[in-house]
Amino acid sequence: MWRMLTRMPGAVIVAVLLHLLLALAIVFNQLWKPERIEPSGQQADQPTIEAESVSSAAIEKQAERMRQQREAREQEVKQQTQAAEEAAAARRAEQARAEQLAELRKQREQAAKAEAERLARLKEQQAQLEAERQEAMEDAKAAREAAEAAREKAEAERREAEQAAQRRAAEEKARQKAEAAKKAAEEKARKEAEAARKAAEEKARKEAEAARKAAEEKARKEAEAAQKAAEEKARKEAEEKARKAAEEKARKAAEEKARKEAEEKARREAEAARKQAEREARERALQEQLAAEQQARAEQDALSRWGAAIKAKVRRNWQRPPGAQPGWTCTVTVRQDRDGRVRNVSVERCDGDRLFERSVVQAIEASSPLPKPELESIFQEELRFNFKPE
Repeated sequence: MWRMLTRMPGAVIVAVLLHLLLALAIVFNQLWKPERIEPSGQQADQPTIEAESVSSAAIEKQAERMRQQREAREQEVKQQTQAAEEAAAARRAEQARAEQLAELRKQREQAAKAEAERLARLKEQQAQLEAERQEAMEDAKAAREAAEAAREKAEAERREAEQAAQRRAAEEKARQKAEAAKKAAEEKARKEAEAARKAAEEKARKEAEAARKAAEEKARKEAEAAQKAAEEKARKEAEEKARKAAEEKARKAAEEKARKEAEEKARREAEAARKQAEREARERALQEQLAAEQQARAEQDALSRWGAAIKAKVRRNWQRPPGAQPGWTCTVTVRQDRDGRVRNVSVERCDGDRLFERSVVQAIEASSPLPKPELESIFQEELRFNFKPE
């Protein structure tokens, strides 16, 4: 019904107005027929005016029959709309997370805007209909019942909107939970990658330092050997001096080459370690995100199964009271403890009489303890649902 109002508000309003106008036309047709008047001073052969009077009970019976037919049609449309919404919700749950979040935000904005516009239009139309009804016939009971039915329908739609808002709030909570898990995983991966990079850089620095010291020690030993050779071979001092210069140049070139090779090796190892750590962190973040989304879907499915199990048990314990009519429903709020024992049952709205309302309360109390949910995380102490016998 909610989706029908948001998609085709004009058609729904026109249908309501047509029903009200039809009811008023029937009432006016019955009440405005002239009565038979036979003045005593006129001749017998003069034409007379004949009229039939209809009792208020017949009018009320006709209006009641029309109201029941209208309610039956509205109930059928409501059931079809609810079935379509459930199928659409199952299909939306399988879509990509990014598309689902965008769609949810768009739906919330459109729903809020459509609800405000619909309520404004409905309020204006109700005021107009009330003014016309007061002007036409102030004490027409059928018109009052039609206005009351319209008000109850608006109240039911408002409650359905509240339930939709609660479902959207649950979905938003699951999305925020998954987003928080994703951010935590990404932060953890970043820290691990940073630690791996620092470790690789430290390792490269130590290796370069060791290579430098080894080259210096080698050069020192070679210099000492060269010095001893120079002392022993003084006559070859010029040649030895040239040799030392060549050795010094070669030593520096070797040290520079060894240092560059060590730094390059350390850089490559650090880069490889960083990329590996980032890849592993992304994989872990993706796995945690998928796990969070699967958990959210599992909680939503478990919540639906839990509600169905509670309604099924209540229906099994319900005893049909005398005079119960098809299509009667009751909206109830049930408070329970952690073990499922019913603590309180309050009726918010009920289409039936007192016997029907009492039978619903007794069925819920007889169903204590209520079935437990599959997941402890979805347990709610306060439950609100519509009881439909058929």
